Amino acid sequence: MRNKIALLLSTVFITVLLMACGTSNGLTKAEREAAITRQVQEGLDTRHYTIAVDWMKPLGGMARHVTSNYELRVNGDEVDSYLPYVGEAYRLPYGGGKGLNFKGKIENYSINYLTSNRSHIEFTANSGEDTYHFRIDVFNNGKSIIDIIAQERDAISFDGEMIF
Repeated sequence: MRNKIALLLSTVFITVLLMACGTSNGLTKAEREAAITRQVQEGLDTRHYTIAVDWMKPLGGMARHVTSNYELRVNGDEVDSYLPYVGEAYRLPYGGGKGLNFKGKIENYSINYLTSNRSHIEFTANSGEDTYHFRIDVFNNGKSIIDIIAQERDAISFDGEMIF
């Protein structure tokens, strides 16, 4: 009986110890938030960042949760857009075209630090079949809002988070 109690107590102790080690990582909440803020700022400063999206909001439609690995990647002077599109297109190539799935050169990139916790980015990119104007708000915690205005399609917005 004593062996069973000792085994049970040691199992509980080890479980609690492992849970405590796994959740704290030795950082306080403030230290974790400061580290994320530094990562966000570094990504914006170097123009190397990726935003994984989890919600899309088509113009005039309902917001929809997206379940795939959709993302927008800025890599210096290039953008790699892998985003879903729902909305009206005014002129498309035969077969539907690429939509928001393209790599392109960034033009007219600008960044403004609107508040101590929010940055606003704007740039234009051409996919070969349409020109897109991107407006991105990035918060210090990595949360992001992407608005895309196209010449040949309805506008669309995405919510996501910067990934590191």
